[in-house]
Amino acid sequence: MRLSIQSKILILSLSSTLIGTLSLGVLSTLFISRTTQRNSMQYMKDQADHEAAKLNHLFESHEKYTMAVAAGIYSQINEDSTFLTDSSSFIKNNEGIKERLSSTIYNLTDTKSVYVIFNPEITRANKGVLLVRDTPESIFKQHTITNVKQYSPSDMEHVGWYYRPIMSGNPVWLPPYYNKNFNSYIISYVIPMFVDNKEIGVAGVDIDFELLTKQLSQVHFMRSGFAFLEDSEGLVVYHPTLPNGLTFKPEDDQVKISVPLNNGMTLVTVAPILEINAERNKHLKQSIIFILILLSFTTAVTIFFARSITKPLKKLTTEAKKMITGDMNAEFNIKQNDEIGELAKSFAAAKFHISQHMKQMQGLAFQDSLTGVRNKMAYDNYIEELENRIENGEVKSYGIAILDTNNLKEINDTYGHENGNAYLINSCKLICQIFAHSPVFRIGGDEFLVILLDEDLDNHHDLLKQFKESMDLTKKASFPWKQISIACGIGIAAYAKATTIADTFNKADSDMYKNKRAIKIAEHRPLSRDEQMHEARHAANEGHSDKSDA
Repeated sequence: MRLSIQSKILILSLSSTLIGTLSLGVLSTLFISRTTQRNSMQYMKDQADHEAAKLNHLFESHEKYTMAVAAGIYSQINEDSTFLTDSSSFIKNNEGIKERLSSTIYNLTDTKSVYVIFNPEITRANKGVLLVRDTPESIFKQHTITNVKQYSPSDMEHVGWYYRPIMSGNPVWLPPYYNKNFNSYIISYVIPMFVDNKEIGVAGVDIDFELLTKQLSQVHFMRSGFAFLEDSEGLVVYHPTLPNGLTFKPEDDQVKISVPLNNGMTLVTVAPILEINAERNKHLKQSIIFILILLSFTTAVTIFFARSITKPLKKLTTEAKKMITGDMNAEFNIKQNDEIGELAKSFAAAKFHISQHMKQMQGLAFQDSLTGVRNKMAYDNYIEELENRIENGEVKSYGIAILDTNNLKEINDTYGHENGNAYLINSCKLICQIFAHSPVFRIGGDEFLVILLDEDLDNHHDLLKQFKESMDLTKKASFPWKQISIACGIGIAAYAKATTIADTFNKADSDMYKNKRAIKIAEHRPLSRDEQMHEARHAANEGHSDKSDA
């Protein structure tokens, strides 16, 4: 079939438009898909690590308490050589132990019982201290001490808490078990006590496992994800629906994340893949709709111009015939101001239009729609570049400033989200004004981050002073959303290669929450629940770091 030049140009134009638009669409779709899915998985992992950190903190506090109790017993034995041999001395020391346990056990949470049980072969009786409470709200009371010699060492439900640590010779975490002495499902941490290689007894605490799992049952990931516990053998010891003792196998449409715990168990979180990919699918749908609109628009423009070039095509045909006959004076200068030139300009305009759309889409992906500064995605890319610059020696030192607005929730609740958005915009303008030579990112709903380099890094003390003075000037503003209050923390990496960006970030984040607490104390405002949890997590991390240094 013979095609006219007009038809060929039309086919060529449509093909170029289709290829360019689809290429743009494929690249954009792949970028959005990978980024949003990675962020969703990281969010789920962060949530799992957060819940594991809370459990590990609970276990660690019970370990430290039990170690302190055992150390106290050894101290008493060293100070009083008749502690275990003289009945009156034993009674006096035993009462001291009871009083000390009664006054300190309330510092722990989820504790079912605490005890110091002495070897009946030494004391010639079942002696020691056993404090038990029935509910988390009730007080600890003295409980009858079990005669450990009455039961077989293999009887886990009655005396496993005594014989297992004694036989191992080391402190042990016992897996969850049913204790028949006071009819409760518990986990125990027990320290065996020896003097001159002779057992004198044990010191231990019991955590109410049912209370712990009740709290764990309220943890949800995404919309329908859940958490459960496995023992060291991979068997279920708590699951919302499965009985204990089974091995959990995730379905093909589920994602499973496991985090080891300090007591030998494993925290397992499970969430459907569809929910993890929900945000990605949303962005993909928006991207596809935009691509189809763009394709429809560019196709319509191409068809319109193709149909309007009949006369220019005749002239092009004439010039082509001249060339066929050997007339090399045929003019094919598409820059001339005629119909052919207009066609060339249309293709150039279409190319420019597609390029502009690519830049626009990239800008939308890296720009915060409310404040106009760079967003979290832009921050992640910037950090990758910064790490490379540090590795290459281009950046010798840097700083990270984390800024978190105060009172946003009150403004939203009292004056509406429109004014809350105005508050965020005003706060962002002030941040950009002070840190004029540094990149500013909005990394959360009310949280901003500034990378300090060069001049701003050298002058960060003066900038912070200017920042505070500028905020103070807004206190007399007529509207609350113009009265700026921002908590700020700065982490400085004086020698960039000596630390990690994550450590510098955590330092700035910790300092910011300290500043936030100081501001709220000065304003007589309480910390929110999220702020308290974040502050507690920082305190726990700092405590763990101090312990590691020791």
